[in-house]
Amino acid sequence: MYFLLVRRRVNGVAIPNEKLGKSRAMRADVHIEYSHSAVLGRPSIQAWAFNPAPSGDIIPRLHDACVNGMAQLGMNITGLEEIDGVLYAQSWWCRAVGSYGD
Repeated sequence: MYFLLVRRRVNGVAIPNEKLGKSRAMRADVHIEYSHSAVLGRPSIQAWAFNPAPSGDIIPRLHDACVNGMAQLGMNITGLEEIDGVLYAQSWWCRAVGSYGD
């Protein structure tokens, strides 16, 4: 399902609200699936922005993903992203395409 996705953290550190409001959202086809995570070495719920090209993920996947908030116009997904072999906390605000005049 397509959403306007905003990543809420950089290397595990929350982006301040004043900067977050100025962040540009990316239009993404968000998928969530329970499958084997090579990063964690075990099954986990993963969320990713689907990329139809064989080049790999557009942004790092969320491992141990959890939808921790949801309403009519969007949802928040939290989890762990792997960057250069290090796991960091990450949160995505995913709002429905067409909401808020988008």
